[in-house]
Amino acid sequence: PPQLQALMQDSRIVVTGTVTDLRPYLRQATLAVAPVPYGAGIQNKVLEAMACATPVVTSPQAISALSTTPGVHILVANQPRDFADNVVNLLQNADFRSQIGQAGLEYVQRCHNWESIVAQLVGIYQRAMQK
Repeated sequence: PPQLQALMQDSRIVVTGTVTDLRPYLRQATLAVAPVPYGAGIQNKVLEAMACATPVVTSPQAISALSTTPGVHILVANQPRDFADNVVNLLQNADFRSQIGQAGLEYVQRCHNWESIVAQLVGIYQRAMQK
């Protein structure tokens, strides 16, 4: 489509195709947009961006399995206009962008680190053995 071609000619937008490691790109990104239309399981794309302290704008479906707080750890939008408003707000406000990115990183470090996951699994196993 012509709109996509125009975006790809913008020097601020880089279309890479497949990359071996997404983290360097996420760390350099101003923000990440994930308008994921489904909510099966945990959306690792969102967590990967958050783990890189990249502020994320996503759909409610993408965070349905997460315990994030919209407006604190992440921005959530349902409609295209809301996505656009959130993206523009982040682009225009470096302090807010940094705040959301840092809160997202802290959320991932707190809730999705190996120690936390192992503790959850141990609890599940202990409850299952008591039955």
